[in-house]
Amino acid sequence: MKATSININKSIQALSVYLVYRLSREENCSNEDALKRLLKTMTYELLQDEESGLYAESPEYVWSIFQDEQNGDMESWMKE
Repeated sequence: MKATSININKSIQALSVYLVYRLSREENCSNEDALKRLLKTMTYELLQDEESGLYAESPEYVWSIFQDEQNGDMESWMKE
């Protein structure tokens, strides 16, 4: 069964909300500041790209990718 555009968009939105919430908690910053930071990342860019399939992953998996990117360890997940 193929995911519909609506379901994909809802998944992307839910994962984005999770990332903003988690980042704001981890960095002790506002949701607005966390969103601004997230929007500048390759992780967010991949999340928006339906072909990457990142929207279908768990929030914790996407968070770990975001953390890897922030730590400069992008090679580990670019191979997957």
